[in-house]
Amino acid sequence: MRIAVYDNLPPGGAKRAAYELGRRLARDHDVDLYQLSTTSREAFDLSPDVRHVFRYRFAPLFGLLNQRLAGGHLAPRSLTLFAPLRAVHARIARDMRERGYDIVLAHTDGMTQSPYLLRWLPAGVGVYYCQEALRVTREPAILAEHRRALRRSREPIATLRVLEDRWVLPRWQRADLETVRRASAILVNSHYSRKQVMAAYGRQATVAYLGVDEELFSPQPSGPRDREVLSIGAPIARKGHELVVRALSLVPAAIRPRLLVVASASADRDALAVTAHRLQVEIAFESQLSDRDLAIRYRRALATVCAARMEPFGLTALESMACGTPVVAIKEGGFVETVVDGETGRLVDPNPEALAAGIATVASDQAEVERLGRQARARILRGWTWAQSAQRLEDILAGLARR
Repeated sequence: MRIAVYDNLPPGGAKRAAYELGRRLARDHDVDLYQLSTTSREAFDLSPDVRHVFRYRFAPLFGLLNQRLAGGHLAPRSLTLFAPLRAVHARIARDMRERGYDIVLAHTDGMTQSPYLLRWLPAGVGVYYCQEALRVTREPAILAEHRRALRRSREPIATLRVLEDRWVLPRWQRADLETVRRASAILVNSHYSRKQVMAAYGRQATVAYLGVDEELFSPQPSGPRDREVLSIGAPIARKGHELVVRALSLVPAAIRPRLLVVASASADRDALAVTAHRLQVEIAFESQLSDRDLAIRYRRALATVCAARMEPFGLTALESMACGTPVVAIKEGGFVETVVDGETGRLVDPNPEALAAGIATVASDQAEVERLGRQARARILRGWTWAQSAQRLEDILAGLARR
């Protein structure tokens, strides 16, 4: 197949997925990569693996926002999300049409959610890999978190940012809906995400599960584990770290493990440290870990705790399981599709008491940790590696190309 991949993602799990899947597709197919001039290439750079790379200059407001965009700052969104970006995407789509691809695999866009270019591709060609539906306009908790971040600016900038946001969000939601409805096909990372896509856009989607690098994320041969549990990801509020802290405060002190939070520095992280100290929970923070260092943290931990509400998929759970470390996760979102309760970890209700009981199960029984960890690793090898994920994706794309 001749495949065009569109990637405009910031560093993170979705970027990793685009990279891992893209480089495996490129081994057997002619793959070209399309990006904006502002697309992050500091991690998971697919460029060396593909046939051609096409980058398109994006410089709204005569280039005055270039420095902000290069740093991942999209505000003011009224000047970055709409007409200038649509014009660039129209050019990209025109070039894709002229080059005659069998499939255009467009990943979730870090700026717009669904990439505008899907609007102008031939029927049967444009495939949107939707890592998650646009959530800020649909979930009150995420909107509140988003607005709190805007209000951290100094006045009158904070007020102006909130006023702009109230104008931008309805337009953004309408634009996202229009784009998704024009995609020829939609792929999602979980059955939970498929339900969310139907609710948000009224479209059917096909599940194409993600995977994990089972060689990089692998168990330690032997040795004791640290009395520690992990909680990973940013932003702090959305990843549920405070829920983990409150749960740990309910675990008996004699068996209570330390909490290691892997997340970038922020005001919310500082507030979390204050909460942990008040509740007598020992906490430590790390950030910007390499994959190898992150794998070491997984291997040494008693468990990884996944408490993000309504998480569409959650690569963290797979990485932990691949390292032979059980997962204690809340019983919702994508976690219920990757974690098997009593086999690879614990699935619990999303409240401190239930999460505390799940953590206590592993904190009090080293043999149970090892049993769950062995079974978690075996589950990964049976069906959750990137090679298996890429093969599933390839089969789906080939079926779409034959239509």
